[in-house]
Amino acid sequence: MIWLDFSMFLVLLGLFLYVFSSSSVTVLHRIYLLLHVVFMLWPLFQFASQTTAFVPYRLFYLSASYIVLSLLGIGWFSFILFLTGHYYVIRKSRLFLLSIPAFISITVVLWNPQGMFLSVNPMLEPLKQLQHGPLYWVMIIQLIMYISVSLIILLYKMKRRDDSIRHRKMVRTALNGVFVLTFFAVSDFFVNVIYIEHFTRYIPLVSIGMTVTAAYIVHAISRNKVFDIIQIVQRDVMNTMSMGIIVMDENDMIIEVNKVIKPIIRLRIGDFFKPEALASQFKKDTADQLRMFFEAQRVRPMERQEIELTINLAQSMHIIVQSAPIMNQKRRIVGRVLTFQDVTELRMLVEETNTQNELLHERNRELLIMQDELSQANKKLEHMAITDGLTGCFNRRYMMQQLESEVVTSLRQGVPFSIFIFDLDYFKTINDRYGHLIGDEVLCSTVEAVRSALRLTDVLARFGGEEFTVYLPQTNRDQADIIAELVKSTVEKNRVPTGNGDCTVAVTISMGVVSIERHDSTDLEDPKSFLRELIAQADAALYEAKYNGRNQIVNRKLA
Repeated sequence: MIWLDFSMFLVLLGLFLYVFSSSSVTVLHRIYLLLHVVFMLWPLFQFASQTTAFVPYRLFYLSASYIVLSLLGIGWFSFILFLTGHYYVIRKSRLFLLSIPAFISITVVLWNPQGMFLSVNPMLEPLKQLQHGPLYWVMIIQLIMYISVSLIILLYKMKRRDDSIRHRKMVRTALNGVFVLTFFAVSDFFVNVIYIEHFTRYIPLVSIGMTVTAAYIVHAISRNKVFDIIQIVQRDVMNTMSMGIIVMDENDMIIEVNKVIKPIIRLRIGDFFKPEALASQFKKDTADQLRMFFEAQRVRPMERQEIELTINLAQSMHIIVQSAPIMNQKRRIVGRVLTFQDVTELRMLVEETNTQNELLHERNRELLIMQDELSQANKKLEHMAITDGLTGCFNRRYMMQQLESEVVTSLRQGVPFSIFIFDLDYFKTINDRYGHLIGDEVLCSTVEAVRSALRLTDVLARFGGEEFTVYLPQTNRDQADIIAELVKSTVEKNRVPTGNGDCTVAVTISMGVVSIERHDSTDLEDPKSFLRELIAQADAALYEAKYNGRNQIVNRKLA
């Protein structure tokens, strides 16, 4: 059995290299790959501990393997948080607090006072030489805690019906992985710890469980591409552009390169962009120009830089290089985009004859049109990122971002505001009876009806399925009640044609309303938590309205 641990390590290493080489390295991939490293190190150190009879070395390798095992719980828990959309929890301060049980376990392994965690007695039979003390349960308990919480989160997400099919596949993959890993871990505990004297040799069940779990997850990644859909869309859009594009994050790590640039410059996704390494690929004059260009970029990072280069490859090429910062809403640089535009043909026409100035101007106009099309495409992408594709109203992500800033401003200035959450009553019945196309028409028509009853300053967003949210700035409870009644009655009067003669569909809505007229100064200490509480209260009011018979409004005035 000594070589089985090493075989599991080789299998896990192969899976690691396969995922790293065949997939776009997203944040979720990075978290999983770190977890995969934990999977790899456990069988490696277990194998190393069985290759030596020298007690200090063996104890060292075993302690290292248990340190790795102590990190398994927090690694898996972090992976589950990001996979299920609870990534807001993964921040430095919170992650440190969540990691405390793992740190305690690691401390116990390293300290190992008087062998109370682990000891090796060479005087006993080989299978009984490894002795686990009472502190061994510290590691077991923290692993049970992390796995239990992860399991609860996954089961909760599986019960929700408003998630997409792709997201449910991701959750189901992780849930199956938890069950497989837990089964092998429990089996290993009983076989190799509790009832070890009933077996003739050590069986590395944890190593096998980690390998089976990793193989299953890698298979799901390869088969379903559950992690890659956004990257595939982005890559397809970028590869249709005629200019070469390099996208970097704030740490100058390359996160995307389109196919146009690959014949010109040798770069790979995941490498750190090094201006000196790029400049060294060209001749002296071109290299000096590039160095000056990147120096200007370093000195004035907020400005757009541009330079034209002559590159002698198989033939002489004229390339326009542009560097532009990528900034977030707070005007902070979160990355940088380098574009390489091949203008060789344009320059050759200029050099060939001055009589072709008219053609040159036409080319310039085409270039401007391309830039305008790119700008329009960016605007469309920005619009698509914040709106719901079916109804045309804002999506949940945009609404939450707006509320985070609007709520803080309203609380600081003491301005009242209200929030509606409503959904369509018996919408599933409409889908079942008339089909999903009519259901979509009902959703769109209801959105238009609601818009007609709202003010220009009110913000309507689709939270998912048939559930919508409305933010009403500078609106007290009395005003919110009037608007809510108007919205409800407008929807109730709305009729949607079914395409079957004069037959129409009418729907009603149930609504939960939360109004804030006064606030506590402590609300500003954690506005995101306060916002989540507001949404939860409005959601509870909505369910109360549905429970009381639907087509109702339930208002909760929190302050």
